[in-house]
Amino acid sequence: MITRLSRIFLVILTIFVGAVYLPQLYWVSFEPRIIPPMVFYSPVIQKFMIGHFGHGKYYFTDEDGHKYNRIQADHLLPLLNFRILAARDEMPDSLLGRPISLNEVHRNNVSIRITPKDVNPPQILLYPLFESKPQRLRLGLPDEYFRFTDRMEFINAKTNQINDSLTTIFTQTLLKAGFHFPARKVFGNPTTRKPYDAGYFIVDHDWQLFHLKKIHGKPYCKNVPIPENVKINWISVKEKELREFCGIAITEDNKLYMVMLNPERLQKLPVSDYNREQDHIIFMGNLFYRYITIRSEGHLTTYLTNRDYKLLKTYKEKWPTRYETTAGVLSAFIFPFELNLQSGKTYFINFNFSSFSWKALYLNVILILAAILFLIKRKFVTRRWFDLVLILLTGIYGFIGVLLFEQIE
Repeated sequence: MITRLSRIFLVILTIFVGAVYLPQLYWVSFEPRIIPPMVFYSPVIQKFMIGHFGHGKYYFTDEDGHKYNRIQADHLLPLLNFRILAARDEMPDSLLGRPISLNEVHRNNVSIRITPKDVNPPQILLYPLFESKPQRLRLGLPDEYFRFTDRMEFINAKTNQINDSLTTIFTQTLLKAGFHFPARKVFGNPTTRKPYDAGYFIVDHDWQLFHLKKIHGKPYCKNVPIPENVKINWISVKEKELREFCGIAITEDNKLYMVMLNPERLQKLPVSDYNREQDHIIFMGNLFYRYITIRSEGHLTTYLTNRDYKLLKTYKEKWPTRYETTAGVLSAFIFPFELNLQSGKTYFINFNFSSFSWKALYLNVILILAAILFLIKRKFVTRRWFDLVLILLTGIYGFIGVLLFEQIE
């Protein structure tokens, strides 16, 4: 009895391992390289420019389908390729009737990328609070880290002791600003590799949003006004030299807002089809425009706005997904399902099963017949009905497991 249970365990283990690694081997061997297009906007011809990679070359087309090589695209996208044009002494002195300089172009070129993994990261609920205006103009890691309980609590990283003075000062400042403990979410950019420190944005128990930072050792806290019934799910804090904004906020109902500075407020983005669990956000801006690309598997939508985030025009494009290629169509007949330990939605390890492919039943039936012929020769067929059911449900994974351990009784 124990031997048979052990065999069943080994066969099932083989099925799980096979469901992870056999599809990986298949895709590495046969999957065509699909590189999603990149969308930009040309202030020269006032059209979207789409960057494609195909047949070993990178090229551009405009929204009307006209094709351009890299050299031509450099001149049509001067704000994006200003370094290359400047090196050739081909950078224009003005655009759209406005004189421009290289320093101005560089400072106004901004980009933020957010993936589904970024919205659901593992977190260590201890945060460093930087001095936002250091005397030597260089950010440094503090000795104390803070956390939220029924107060804002600072802990010395060397002694592991609570700093009562900082805890009291910052907790009282939050309470005076109208903060209600405990905090639901804390968002910041805990690194010194940034041009300045914007501090933290904190969602309190009542879903209010607060901006907190340390200036000359003292707390700065402001209640950031947000639209009615808006609940912040995530804020990607990214400090830029432009200092016009410091990130993008995502709400519980998948609306997008820019987190503006001076004054602190939320500016709604004209985006209507975002899903934080599966879509990528590519935000890019320059002297004249902002464009937000929402990219999912097989399609994207780009929204062009002016500097005041008023929608000007949109662009949409589709391309074949992995499972729409020849290799993808064949995989549906080979693998009844796939098991991934990691997904593009989170950094956490988990069992992520794909949906069952009924097309694989054709191969599963063939594998059952092959298994019956094999087991008849071994005179095991009447005792291995469970194996045949496994092969019917798990296909090639179960077939391999049954054959590997068929001699175990």
